[in-house]
Amino acid sequence: MSPLRPWPSQRDPLREMLGRVSDRLQRMRLRTTSSGNRSASIGRDAAAASAIKAQGTILLQHRSERSLLQRDATGDLTPFIVAGRSRLATCSGVAWLGDRHLAVVNLYGGHLRIYRLHLPDSPSAAAGERGARLELLHEMSEGLAFPEDVAASRDGRLLAVTSSVADSAGVSLHRIDPATLNSSPAGETIRRGKAFHGLTFSPDSRYLAFTEIGRPGFVEVVGLAGTPRQRCCLLVNPHSPLKPKAVSFSSDGRFAAISLSLNVTPADGPFAVRGMLSVHAFDAAKGIIASEPLDELRDAGMQLGSVEICKFVPGRPGGPYRILAANQGADCISIFRFDAAARRLSFAGICAAGLSFPHGLDVSPDGRLVAVACYGDDTLTICSLADEPPEGSAQRSM
Repeated sequence: MSPLRPWPSQRDPLREMLGRVSDRLQRMRLRTTSSGNRSASIGRDAAAASAIKAQGTILLQHRSERSLLQRDATGDLTPFIVAGRSRLATCSGVAWLGDRHLAVVNLYGGHLRIYRLHLPDSPSAAAGERGARLELLHEMSEGLAFPEDVAASRDGRLLAVTSSVADSAGVSLHRIDPATLNSSPAGETIRRGKAFHGLTFSPDSRYLAFTEIGRPGFVEVVGLAGTPRQRCCLLVNPHSPLKPKAVSFSSDGRFAAISLSLNVTPADGPFAVRGMLSVHAFDAAKGIIASEPLDELRDAGMQLGSVEICKFVPGRPGGPYRILAANQGADCISIFRFDAAARRLSFAGICAAGLSFPHGLDVSPDGRLVAVACYGDDTLTICSLADEPPEGSAQRSM
């Protein structure tokens, strides 16, 4: 990753449109203000996000069973502040297992759950069933400590989990029973530490990439062919105080996206909302992410403010490429478009708005559904995702 560069100077019609939606959504400059002013600004960002025509439709919002938010003991848990707003660390990460099953981790809940998704038009739908629903199949807490994110290998053999807060955990691999989809609690810990965050498998399941958000933070790629797992790539973060929150690979294995933002704390700070997204070339043969980005974007508002997990949307080889990013600051899932030929990354709209501190997300293998883990209300949200519109049409339709 290279030193920070200024915003691209070319005209951005979508940003101009957002300025008309709200006079607060101009290109934002970081400035020291009171927490109240920052909260009001983020509230306007969230309202503006809701005003934009979303490219996704929410199908269901499922509250975690035995949610911590339903217990009186929540006062004993440490809340964290995002732009002057308090939230607990609950439903934190999600990964698709095929097109109809999901693995979900809950940080303060300390568990991993496997769900089956029932849609009204699916063979598993009950007679007369009209709405989508989730069926809990398995729950595992053994071997987990404050799980932050989860990823599933494309070949369906492995789950990977990052853990934060506890030094005893870190990054672990768990075998999946192909018949029952239950995962093994006796996982293989490949890294120990309490600052690991997002992770993802490469499309061919040969590599695992994960991020660490300590000082200064890093992105690491390890090979999965041998034991012990060999490091293929290490990118030390040069963007402090921003931290690398997530890494994702395009479905054709050509590119990697890295999302960065400030770490949240129990106390609000003067620059609590700030984010960055970069796209890098990926050598799928060697498991190496190029250190120099092909393009990058930075923002302190609706696009990337307090960005967390990011994911490429599976698509046809050669693109165009879409990247989704969970934006806690504006309570939405932002969409970005990467033009590989022009090496240009641009904001392309909103997938879903009105969420409550979205943190984890994943896109189904067919690219039709998006699962979002939300810290604020301890829910898993499933939404459909519209096909990629022709270039320029998004600006005209919003």
